[in-house]
Amino acid sequence: MKPRYIVAAMLLFFAWKGAVLEMEWPPSPAKVLAPAPPPESLKWATSLRPIASKMTPRDRAYLANFYEAIAFVLLRDGDRPTPIITDTNKFEAFHAGSLDLAIDRKDVGKYDGLGPAIDEVFVAANGADIKTLDADARGKMVAACGVLSWTFTIHGE
Repeated sequence: MKPRYIVAAMLLFFAWKGAVLEMEWPPSPAKVLAPAPPPESLKWATSLRPIASKMTPRDRAYLANFYEAIAFVLLRDGDRPTPIITDTNKFEAFHAGSLDLAIDRKDVGKYDGLGPAIDEVFVAANGADIKTLDADARGKMVAACGVLSWTFTIHGE
């Protein structure tokens, strides 16, 4: 392609879009749809924050969206006449399976301590024992997903 065609295409592009390109990365906190979790639940992610701050913006955004989607699935499952995810053991299997499908094998272990730090958030929310996901426990799991999503989202960190 001749350089003059490239220049002409760029001029047309700027004439169409203007001088401002909307290419904002990392995403601004103003574009986050979910409100900030309560400060007491943000404490659940104390060991996750230092790991998240060293992650690439792309990986953080991916995991923020992932945990937002997990929360959505938990909420929808709770609205079913007969929920599928009925206890924390089934949630653990769902979570592990979802991670297995969503994360490329080459990226497993990319961030040292990430897996245990994520698990700590769920344990802080609901404890380590297997328990039935009644409305309260399910709400805590959804809240834990919200804390994870919020922590992974870039808020000026």
